Amino acid sequence: MDKVAELVDVARTLSRDDRRWLIGELDALEREETPAPGGVEAEPLAALLADSGTVHAEFTDLSTNKYAHVAAASDRER
Repeated sequence: MDKVAELVDVARTLSRDDRRWLIGELDALEREETPAPGGVEAEPLAALLADSGTVHAEFTDLSTNKYAHVAAASDRER
């Protein structure tokens, strides 16, 4: 932990641009260590989009059979 404290002290002396660069480099290290789900190495939104449509639930809702629901609603309006 002493090395981390030393690094933080050194980081405090850096310019704003250098600190931002350092943060970007540290973030890149973390992305390399923990790849996104589905093998997609991208931002969180891209990872979520890569997984979209891959999950199925047994629960049925309005969208499961929307045409039957729309037909029933239009019959009620008549």
